[in-house]
Formats: sequence, structure tokens, C-alpha cells
Amino acid sequence: MTKFRLNLITENQNSIEKGKKFAELICEILNCENGFEISKYNKLKDSFRIEIIGKIINENNSTIEAIELTDRICSPWIVKFDRIENKIELMFNKSELSEYRNINLNTLNWANFEIEK
Repeated sequence: MTKFRLNLITENQNSIEKGKKFAELICEILNCENGFEISKYNKLKDSFRIEIIGKIINENNSTIEAIELTDRICSPWIVKFDRIENKIELMFNKSELSEYRNINLNTLNWANFEIEK
């Protein structure tokens, strides 16, 4: 089974409860039932680090699935693709060009999505 790991850094969240609500929303959007880990992120004020591990449904189309999953959250993502290894990594950095698919996701500052074999 192929898994993905999604690491997220939030901003402007002054309580762990807000961070947990954000993580629960991401899990719901990605249909991820494994839950999440959350901890304070001290490099930014009022921020949390969230880690979610989920399953890739279609291993033959994992690249397309990775793009589709991350696009459910926001856009644009930087894509790093290794065609020899058939590995993809996507990275999001908040900017004036950022578009969030749900207004409740606009506290996302940074994210990294990787497929693990």
C-alpha cells in the first residue's frame, strides 16, 4: 500500500483547539481517517505544525492523485517530479497568488505533500 505524508504549518491560530479544527477539516477534505499529529510551531507566532498520513487509492496514477488531493486544499503548488523513480513532491507557500478552496483554510502558511512507498 502506498501512503502519503502531508505536513502543514498554520498561522494566526492562538489556541490548540483552532489548530485541531483546521486539521480535522483537512482530514475531512482528503477523506483521511488516520487522524493527525499536532504540535506548536515556534518559528512563527500563533502557529502549529500538523502531520497527516493517508492512503493513495490508485497506485498506478499516484502522481495525478497527489495533484488532485492537494488541489482540494489550495493552489498553487510547486511540483518536484522524478520520472525515473516515479516520485512526486508538492510544496505550498502562502503568497498573494494563493487561492484557498475553503475560506477556513486561509490560515495555511506552508505545506509539503510526499508519497511514501
